[in-house]
Formats: sequence, structure tokens, C-alpha cells
Amino acid sequence: MANSPQDHVHRLIRSMTRPEKRYFKVYTSRHLLGGQSNHHRLFDAIAAMDVYDEELLHRKFTGQAFMHRFSITKRRLYEAILQSLDAFHAESSVDARLRRSLHQVELLYERALYADAEKMLRSVRALAREHDKQAALLEVAEWQRKVMERSNYSGVGMAELEELARSTAEVQAEWNETDALWHLKSRCFLLLYRNGQVRDDAALEEVKALLGHPLLAEGAVLRTAKARFLHHHVRSALAFALNDLPECERHLAESAALLEQEQAHFKDEPNLLLGVMSNQVTVRMRLGRYTEAMEGLREFRRLPLMMPEAPSPDLGMKLFIMGSSLELMVLCRMGDFGKALEKLPALEEGMALYGERLSVIRRAGLWFQAAYACFGAGQADKALRWCHRLLNENGIDEHAEVHAMGRMLNLMVLVELNKRDLLPYALRNTERFLRSRDRTFRFESALLAYVHEHLRALRPAEQGQARARLRDELELLSKDPFEATVFDHFDPLAWAEGKVSGLPFAKVVRARAAEAAARTKGSKAQRAA
Repeated sequence: MANSPQDHVHRLIRSMTRPEKRYFKVYTSRHLLGGQSNHHRLFDAIAAMDVYDEELLHRKFTGQAFMHRFSITKRRLYEAILQSLDAFHAESSVDARLRRSLHQVELLYERALYADAEKMLRSVRALAREHDKQAALLEVAEWQRKVMERSNYSGVGMAELEELARSTAEVQAEWNETDALWHLKSRCFLLLYRNGQVRDDAALEEVKALLGHPLLAEGAVLRTAKARFLHHHVRSALAFALNDLPECERHLAESAALLEQEQAHFKDEPNLLLGVMSNQVTVRMRLGRYTEAMEGLREFRRLPLMMPEAPSPDLGMKLFIMGSSLELMVLCRMGDFGKALEKLPALEEGMALYGERLSVIRRAGLWFQAAYACFGAGQADKALRWCHRLLNENGIDEHAEVHAMGRMLNLMVLVELNKRDLLPYALRNTERFLRSRDRTFRFESALLAYVHEHLRALRPAEQGQARARLRDELELLSKDPFEATVFDHFDPLAWAEGKVSGLPFAKVVRARAAEAAARTKGSKAQRAA
């Protein structure tokens, strides 16, 4: 079974690069007996498997002693691989260097080499302070206490004790500040991932309450670069939740500038800049500044090529998620659905590669964008299959916003295909889902009412009237601050307009994108004047 507990060794080996695999062989060669290594043989056999097959391993190594208690053999191989990776990447990040150095401090201290331990401790403290690593600084303080106690406070005066107390309290204050900001960030993103942008008064009050925290106040004086980044990061996310896109963009710009100015503090977190750039593209696209958004997308694509090292598997997965989502969003927003379709094979490959490692909300978001791309390109049958993947995703019920949007798009696809046999069932399921989530948003109500009318309307005149009513209602909703966010995910108004006018959906989307770009250009010209 994929991703079962039994295939953890296979997953780990398949995640390794060629240099890491070569190093594993070198690292474990220290334990060779008679020129043979069971670890090497088993490692090679598992590495050759596209899909983990334990029965095949038992057949391949029948009669071998190490197969008698195979669970223990696998655990030891897993531990050996992790140890080799730990050694291979010992200097790969500031955190790794600090952990290694602190362990060396411990080794020196236990050997009663106190002067050497204290000397190394000073180097660790300097490195941790340079990069604002509060957890390491607190561990350094603990070792400083041990060194003082070891000598029975010989050579230690009250001034040294007070300085240690002062510096430790300062580090603790930095830690508490960053921790509080992280908690604010997590509360904000939990709201966004579960319920999307603000669409009612209750959500509005919740977001405003978060925004009222003193650490998020305009001009708040914060102790560390990480805290300042989190301040702007949270402010940008809350502004996005409120659909205040200019304010969101302002804080994204502050975040980008901070990452540039304080590179030493963020050198191990390249994903932060990629995330900021991705969000900037999204905001500019929604503001109708398509040229700037396209340039931002190109910069996003160039950034990994400029990194000193190839992206790690974790960063590679983030690049896939953000890059795929951005490309589909930009192309669909501009009405270039044909080009969006060309991106779907690569999307399928990435989803097959990363599979269950992607979060539910990320997978569902990509399914939705793929479905919308197919819908816009006139391939409603393919759009229906993507919608089904979204709606059948395990755990999707937890994410009400993307689930609801998926159900709305699914209904539009069924109407487009004129599936009168399937529509009543899908309609009942959707209404049941919305009742269970206590969702009473006007867009959803308007679309459900239209589907009911569509099923009742048998004559062309009745169908035309139902479409016109939907278009008029969606036109009003597009100007409602609580409902306008829907139109940033997809464009049901363009669909309704196309149904009324007889124009292809993609053509209406392109026309609306051109109008938005023209309005933005006119507004910029007025401000410049």
C-alpha cells in the first residue's frame, strides 16, 4: 500500500540524491564484514523499486540471515540512512551547524575540557546571535550556567550573573515576541484555509480582532528581523482576507525589502521570498495589472535558477505548488484557457510525483484550477472529472471554501453539459453540504436558484429569462465587498453573460480582463496627473 508504514525506508531512499546515495555507501563501508554489506545489498534492492514490494525482497534474499527478523533489519537500515544524511548535511544550514557545535560543547564538557568547551560556546553564541536563533541562544545560556556551577562560581562575580540574567531575559523576550506573531499568523491562515476571504460580518469581526493586536500595530517596534517579517507577513494576509489588495501589496513589498536587507537572517529559508513573490503576482493580477503580474511570474521562475544550490525536495515541492497555481491563475484570469490546458500534463506529473505529501488544501486548489481551465477551454467533460477529484478528496470537508467553490463549479459544468439526469442529485448534495456548514452566502444562493430554474425551464424563452436573472444578480454581487472575492477564484458572471449573449465563455473572460486592465491603466494615469 502506498505511503503505508511498511514502505518508509523506500520513501526515504527514493527521496535521496545521487551524491547522498554515494555518501551512504562510503559512510556505511566502515562497517563492512568480509567485504560484504547487507545494508548495501538491501539499499540497492529497495532503491531499484518503483513501488515498494516486500514480498519481492523476501524472494530475492531467501535464506539470508538478515531477513529472519526483517522489521529489525529495516529499522537499522533506516537509522543508518538517517545517520549518513545527518553527516552529509552537517554544515548545510545555520541550525545544523549550531546543533553540531552544541553537541561538541557537550562532548568537551563531559571530558572535563572546560576551557575548550567555554571557548567553543563563545563561537556558538556569536553565530546564534548573528542569525537570531533564539532557541540556540537559550541553550547556550544553559551551558553558561553549567560552566559557572562547575567551577563553584570561581572567578564569577555579581556583574557576570546579572549580565547572564539580562541577556537571557532579552533572548526570552525575542522568543516570546516571535512566538506570539507566529500564533497570530497561524490563526490568520487557519481562517483563510478553512473559510477563505471575509464574506460575512462574523468573519470580518474575527479578522479585525486579530488586526488589533499590539504587535501588528502600524510602526510597531520589534526586536528581530524574523519578528519584523512576521509582522508584515501577517498584515498582508489579513489585508488579503479583507480583500484590501492595495494594503496587502504594501506589506508584501515591505516583506520583500526586508528579506533583501536581512539576507543573513533568512539564508536558510528561500521559500519565504518565493512565497512573497507568488503572492505579489496574485495581488497584481487581481488588481488588473497584468503586465506587472506576468513580469513577476517570470521573476518567480528565474529565482530558483539563481540559487547557489539546487532546490531541496521540500523546496522543489513548494516550487511546483506555487508555480503551477500561479501559471493557471494568470492564464485563466486573462482568458487564455488553451494555454492553461497545455500546463495540465505537467500538473499531472507533479501530482503523481508529490502525491500524498501535498496538503489537502493544496491538492484541492490545483484540482479546482485544472477544472476551471478545462471549463474555460470548452472541455466541460474533462472539467467534470477534475471536479470529481476535488469533491472526492479525503479531508476536503474541513476546507469549506474550496469545497463550496468546487461544488459551484461542478453545478456549472453539469448545466453546460445539460446533464439533467445528474443535476438534481448534485443539487441536493450541494444544498445539504451548504446547510451542514451554515453557509448562506448570496452567490451560492443565486447559483442554486438558477439551477432550480434551469431544471424547471423547458422552453427556450424560460431558459433565457433564467440566465438573464442570474447575470443581473451576479452583476450586483460583483460589487458587494463580501461577495466580490468569489470572482477572483473564477468568473461565473462571464459565464452567465456568455449564456445570455451567445458568446464563448473564454471570449467574455478576455474582454472583461481587457476592461479591467484599461481601468487600472486609466487610474494610474489619473494618479500620475
